[in-house]
Amino acid sequence: MKFLHTADWHLGRIFHQLHLTEEQSFVLDQIVEIAAKEEVDAVVVAGDLYDRAVPPPEAVALLDRTWQRIIEELSVPIITIPGNHDSATRIGYGSHLLEKAGLHIVANFDRALRPIAVGGVDFFALPFAEPAEVRAWSGDPQVRDHDTAMIRCIERMRENFTPNRPRVLVAHAFVAGARTESDSERPLSVGGAGTVPVDTFDDFHYTALGHLHAAQSVSDRCLYSGSPMKYSFSEAEHQKSVTIVEVEDSGTVSTFQIPIAARRDVRNVEGKLAELVAAAPVDPKRDDYLRVVLTDEGALLNAIGRLREVYPNVLQLERRFLTSGSNKQASQVAQRQQSTETELFASFFGEVLESDPSVAETSLFEETLEELRRAESEKEVASQ
Repeated sequence: MKFLHTADWHLGRIFHQLHLTEEQSFVLDQIVEIAAKEEVDAVVVAGDLYDRAVPPPEAVALLDRTWQRIIEELSVPIITIPGNHDSATRIGYGSHLLEKAGLHIVANFDRALRPIAVGGVDFFALPFAEPAEVRAWSGDPQVRDHDTAMIRCIERMRENFTPNRPRVLVAHAFVAGARTESDSERPLSVGGAGTVPVDTFDDFHYTALGHLHAAQSVSDRCLYSGSPMKYSFSEAEHQKSVTIVEVEDSGTVSTFQIPIAARRDVRNVEGKLAELVAAAPVDPKRDDYLRVVLTDEGALLNAIGRLREVYPNVLQLERRFLTSGSNKQASQVAQRQQSTETELFASFFGEVLESDPSVAETSLFEETLEELRRAESEKEVASQ
């Protein structure tokens, strides 16, 4: 059987104060056309249907139209889950009734345990597994992070595995080893507690992942389709696509990507103001959404206004010499945070007096510092 894997639609997204509904409609039309042309047996959307828990009405209407086209016009079932941006309760409203029409919205853990059979393949769809929610659902106090939450859910799924039948998991997670290249992805947790090891999914012949916006393979059986649109300037170099997955009766899986074109691209442009303005009339993509980095030094009069006269969708403007200075300053701060007190003293001494401290001066500083530490320690003991 063959299915289309996509994720991270983020309907209702606002990009630098611009509503992207028309752009997203342009992209979703292509996904429907690809599903029809490839004659897929199912469409899988691995979470983050919306950009926020309470989406705007136009985003809800766009999703409704897309579901209707896929199910009614193409007669293709849909399997989808809420991601970390979605409200599972809102996404799952009416899911029992909609399932009869071929729209399988799996928004709770109990439903996730039962497979959805399509074309000889069992699909297990797992909504975003927040550790606290999995801990409450499973009654297992050992569920403390995304790794143990995922393991606990899959352990419960095994009760419904059918031997010698291909299995596909649909999940929304950050798998260890994957690349994070976008600042539009909301972190799942602080530090490394949000990652899930790739071998957690060994029971499945294919894992259709959502969350990361760059299409990528974590293993030959565990793939992110990526988002179908660029949602930040950090994604400017991404090639957006959907993934077509073919599953043989033996469980052998093959995949390939089909590119998705945006109505307006998201690009980073760099150069001198006069040169960029002069080049605009012959730029066939001057209507793209642009982040412009100007390399001019010195003052510029109304740079953003002059640029927008020829590039109407300049959304972000930066000056190279300013950003370079801020990067240098950030680097200096980081370096100072790792320095010892004596090294900081020597640096300050040199900046003020333009010479290095003598051995005697350094020794006097260290003795004074030691006296201050001793006095602070004695104060703490006395307070106890």
